[in-house]
Amino acid sequence: MNKALLALIVAPLFSLTITSAVAQDEVEASAETIQEYTEMCLDWAKDDDISNEALKPYVLKCVNDELESEGYKKITDVNI
Repeated sequence: MNKALLALIVAPLFSLTITSAVAQDEVEASAETIQEYTEMCLDWAKDDDISNEALKPYVLKCVNDELESEGYKKITDVNI
C-alpha cells in the first residue's frame, strides 16, 4: 500500500520535471518559419470560413500549434 501511494505522489512530480526539461529545450523559430506557418494557417482559415473577427486568434493558435509540434517556442502575436 505504501509503495502504491508513493508512486501516486512521485509520478506527477517526475512528469513535471520532464515537461520542464523539454520546455527549456525549445528554441525560437525564425521569422521565415513563422511567416510560412502564418500563410499556411491563413489558407486553412479560408478553407474553414473563419470570420474576420475570429481570424487573428485562429491564426495565432494555429501557428503556435505548428511551432509547438516542431519543438519551437510559442509566440504571443502574429502579423496577418
